[in-house]
Amino acid sequence: MLQKHSILLWKKAESKEKNFEEIAKEAFRTLDIFQEYPWILRPNYLTVELEKDIKEFDWNYENFRRTLKESVNREDEIIFEDLGYCLSFFSSTNEIDASGFLMLVGNKNDKFCNVFDMKLPLSLCLYDRENADMIEQIFKKLVYYYKPFWGCVSNSVLSEKYGRFMEKDLPRTVHWLNYWSDSICSAIGTEKIQRIVRENEEASFTGGIFKIKNTAINAEAEDEMEYQMQLHNQLFS
Repeated sequence: MLQKHSILLWKKAESKEKNFEEIAKEAFRTLDIFQEYPWILRPNYLTVELEKDIKEFDWNYENFRRTLKESVNREDEIIFEDLGYCLSFFSSTNEIDASGFLMLVGNKNDKFCNVFDMKLPLSLCLYDRENADMIEQIFKKLVYYYKPFWGCVSNSVLSEKYGRFMEKDLPRTVHWLNYWSDSICSAIGTEKIQRIVRENEEASFTGGIFKIKNTAINAEAEDEMEYQMQLHNQLFS
């Protein structure tokens, strides 16, 4: 069973007053955290249409700012600046080691969210405690800098099982790592979350980040899937 993991963050639309410079600096600071981590977790290459055009991205603010400005939402020659800017990067030309980054920032239309979506490399085992701790650390930093209202580290098997991530402003299920805004926590019930933490040694809940175990959920382990279902029923039934 192939299990793919992703870091997903959804952010509300920006205020109308926010200018491009503010948007660009925040977006750069968010992605810049990956420079502290191994090569396979960095945005090393800008996604391009033709393979022959692939080249290493010169990682500095001015280059990022210019590239972001060119990625404005458009249809032919019509620019929709209020719908934001979208960039896509990847870490390696070796597929098994490749992270994929998709970042939408600067959207000011309340009908849409800003999105951060990072596909983690298949070669990175999240059932290993050291790797899991590293991704947890990254997740916390992303929450701090991107300022989402919801986020998770998803497993593709669970994602397919539940179909969508949110429904009626509530998560469809609980993942290994979760970020829930105050309004989401209130809707779920903070006491439910705290009870799970009291009853499960590996679970934790700090600053809106709810972790259910120390390493990622392994969909091939029956006891882990039963544990996930138990928490799902406690939180959402």
